[in-house]
Amino acid sequence: MPVTVGVAVAILYFLSIFSFDHGCMATTTPSATERPTKTSAAGTSSATGTPTAAAVARKNPKRGLAFAAELPGDILNVNQTASVISWQYDWANLPPAYLATSNIKYIPMQWGSGSIDRFVDAVRAQGADTILAFNEPDFVNEANMDPTEAARLWMAYIEPLKQYGVRLGGPAVTAAGTGRPWLQQFFAACGECSIDFLPIHWYGVGTSGFYDYLWTIHNEYPRLPVWVTEYADTSDNETEVLSFMNETMRYMDELEWIERYAWFGLFRPKSGVHYNLLREDGGLNALGELYTGAKTVYTQYIKDTTFEGYKTVDGADIPNQPLVTSWPVSLTASGASPSRRVILGANAPISVISLVAIAIGSLMSGVYWKVW
Repeated sequence: MPVTVGVAVAILYFLSIFSFDHGCMATTTPSATERPTKTSAAGTSSATGTPTAAAVARKNPKRGLAFAAELPGDILNVNQTASVISWQYDWANLPPAYLATSNIKYIPMQWGSGSIDRFVDAVRAQGADTILAFNEPDFVNEANMDPTEAARLWMAYIEPLKQYGVRLGGPAVTAAGTGRPWLQQFFAACGECSIDFLPIHWYGVGTSGFYDYLWTIHNEYPRLPVWVTEYADTSDNETEVLSFMNETMRYMDELEWIERYAWFGLFRPKSGVHYNLLREDGGLNALGELYTGAKTVYTQYIKDTTFEGYKTVDGADIPNQPLVTSWPVSLTASGASPSRRVILGANAPISVISLVAIAIGSLMSGVYWKVW
């Protein structure tokens, strides 16, 4: 009797451990001690990590586009019923016609100091309620601005937009070593600047560095919501890039302090690049389908021998096409760090087999001790 009962207890104990390890543990990867807080934004993952068709069919208020294609017709694949994209920008203060008529909200930007005296008029002319300012001012090949001068220009030409109820996005520095020091100097010189949210950029390989950077910025400026206005995985492995996109979208959808994010970008293939959202004919590739939540409705024929095999379709919307959704994966799969498991967290309900195993195991354990 003791041997039989002991074996039963051992089996049930194993089932209990296996069930807890595979069914009851949620993995999170904040670079601080705080777990991500879920939001109720449409288009985010469900409690189990798998988006519902109804949620994905609605626009995701966080998900946007940086660099909306080189060919105007390509935007049609984003402007369709199944697409979850809700906003866009292209580093300009006024949208080109094909973006202005795309029915996707456009966010104007004051890229650097050029024509800054006309920025208020440009913003008001299009009725914009949110703006972006100063693109990578710490980088010599981008806006390349002195932080003290940038603060002076802000107060003179951007701050006045507050009187019209416009939300002001701060300077978007790079994730390189020059970015954070530049931002610190800017805030020191611009103590009276009204900044409503902080845009940031990140390029690299794997989720670990990306998550660490997100939390570093959040910890330094905890009162400012974050917009990730440019980001991409620069790996030369397309599978890794796809996995990175899938994981980071779900991660950012669940972080309350991240208001918006924009993948870079909606363009056709380029040599050595694996983070483009479009195929050579302008249709959505696997990344594009995942990011927009939709399939291709439009391609554009180009009179070039490289594209001779492609044909033009009419670009008609297909409201009833199958939706494209993300899939649940472990956030530690691509080496996210640091990570921890949270037993019995909000996203990890106790499985039935765990409860049964624990209950029976407890009873049998009592019998076992009584017999002995």
